[in-house]
Amino acid sequence: MPKIASLLAWMVAVPLWSQLIVHQPLDGPLAVSGELAELRNHHFHSGIDLRTGGVTGKPVYAVADGWVRRIVVRPDGYGWALYIDHPSGFTTVYGHLESFSDEIWQFTESEARRRGSYRLDLYPPKGMLSVTAGTVIGLSGNTGSSGGPHLHFEVRDLASEEILDPAAHGLDIPIDPNRPKLWAFSYGRWRPAGDSVSVASWYDLAVTLPEQDFEVLVSDSLRTTWSLKRWSFDVQRGADAGLALGLHQQQGVRGFLIHPTPTQPAPGWRHNLDFPRASGRYTVAIRSGSARIWSGVVRVREFENRVPQPAATLRDGAVTLHLPARAFAWKQNLTLKSEERSIRVAPDVAAIKPVHYDWVPQGMHDSLWDKTYLAVRDGRGSAKIPGIRTSDGAIRYTSKTCGSAEIRIDTEGPNCRFIRKTPSGSVLLHVHDELDVEVVRAQINGQWCWAYLDAKTNTLAVHVGDAVGTLDVHVQDELGNLTTFTTNL
Repeated sequence: MPKIASLLAWMVAVPLWSQLIVHQPLDGPLAVSGELAELRNHHFHSGIDLRTGGVTGKPVYAVADGWVRRIVVRPDGYGWALYIDHPSGFTTVYGHLESFSDEIWQFTESEARRRGSYRLDLYPPKGMLSVTAGTVIGLSGNTGSSGGPHLHFEVRDLASEEILDPAAHGLDIPIDPNRPKLWAFSYGRWRPAGDSVSVASWYDLAVTLPEQDFEVLVSDSLRTTWSLKRWSFDVQRGADAGLALGLHQQQGVRGFLIHPTPTQPAPGWRHNLDFPRASGRYTVAIRSGSARIWSGVVRVREFENRVPQPAATLRDGAVTLHLPARAFAWKQNLTLKSEERSIRVAPDVAAIKPVHYDWVPQGMHDSLWDKTYLAVRDGRGSAKIPGIRTSDGAIRYTSKTCGSAEIRIDTEGPNCRFIRKTPSGSVLLHVHDELDVEVVRAQINGQWCWAYLDAKTNTLAVHVGDAVGTLDVHVQDELGNLTTFTTNL
């Protein structure tokens, strides 16, 4: 009995999980520019974006004691990023940094020099780069695929690497004042819903809200609940299955469909009960926490829960399109048309799984087979995919974009030109190519030197300090086309 009593006392004294964050990652009151689980192009936003006043160079702090497990430097994605593990079983991520602390940078530069690489993914030995809560680990920036200066901050489960809600672990962020809204698609347009709406399908209703959770009741019966507070990266494409694409195209806002689609891979859906299938008039209530988003009457026609298509193959001319089973949010009646090097897939639709375009070149010299890429565009964006030879005499392009496409040949290296030299001792070059570019080597008088390419601005910064002599920079695109830029310092 005493053991039970002491155990109960311990359970009362200690919460089920301890608060991770004991020091906020930035100074001052935190302001949010991007919420957790927001619908982004082809993914859920995996963290919280914190404003830095429109400038770079703000101190970024470790939120708890731990050690740097991973250091990433790349031209896209999170740019300069740090991953810190904590004894409590969590990992925190700090993205789009401008620079690292001196200790972290010394290790990073040493490894870059040893490897001769400018795209880094480093794993320091555990405990080598220890930090305490409140330690400055770097400065905020705008590196990688950032749309402006800010800090991207994440909390992950250390063991599973699943994404968690930072606010639930101590991130002190304000409540978003934006009022949730229901949208309805009727007569060819998406509009804010009034007290009653008439739609053809339950799929024609979508909700926009800052907090990524809501529940839907039809005739006072709970039909579905959406709440995404923990998920893994392998379900990121679920954002496309949950997005009301027409609403985004017409109104420029991203809304969640209130009815889960059959192929939705994200774990956020609960109580996936069938919505009424018969046409009729239904009372509907949509809530987020204790707040009412919308309540009123929905008139809906006879409803069919759309079943996704099985695996399929479309052929036209020299092009074959391979579609895996459950490739789209729901069944699509696609058509494929090809002419020489142009491809048209209709309708434009984002795929949840990769699709394969196989092209059999006619009369093209063998030396050019490895110099082709697919430029494809759908209703939400574009992609440029280098080709890979297949064993059956085709070139394969794998993409999650399905739409208008063109096969192009590229045998030229990136364009590289001088911009200026900065007071801090960096030579800035403008590097442009239709494909992704990688820095192969930068040298001053034949000696390796550090360089960083910012993909979104096509700007390559080569640190030369006060060196004199000859600077040689070698860059290449994804097809291996090389350019060498040389200048005197």
